[in-house]
Amino acid sequence: MNPDLFFLLDGLHYWLSRVALAAAIGMFLIGFVIGILRHGDVTRLYRLAVYTIAGSIAGQALIGLALYAMGIRPYEEVHLIYGLGATLALPFFIFVEVTAKKRPAMGSYLWGFAVLVGILIRSFMTGSPG
Repeated sequence: MNPDLFFLLDGLHYWLSRVALAAAIGMFLIGFVIGILRHGDVTRLYRLAVYTIAGSIAGQALIGLALYAMGIRPYEEVHLIYGLGATLALPFFIFVEVTAKKRPAMGSYLWGFAVLVGILIRSFMTGSPG
């Protein structure tokens, strides 16, 4: 195993997870302002940000799988389930939002980001042994 590659992937996996948590909290708060306080609906820019975050979490999962393939194991194996849950959370709520007949559909993203925050926090507790 190339130690430089390991440290690069491990660092990326760690920091992307922290950025994802900050982004999920921020997007929940922005969604709360738009949907609850202003009674607005999902904007194009908000949806684009959701897609970007979902893509970065998918990238995060791929990095985690690469580390797993390199023989690196999380502290608890349930970390893999949380990784899968984090990867699927936003796409599920994106589907709910874009197929909703009743507007506003911002509630779907509020739920999505609340669930994602919980999954990410729990995954931190089961990840790195160090």
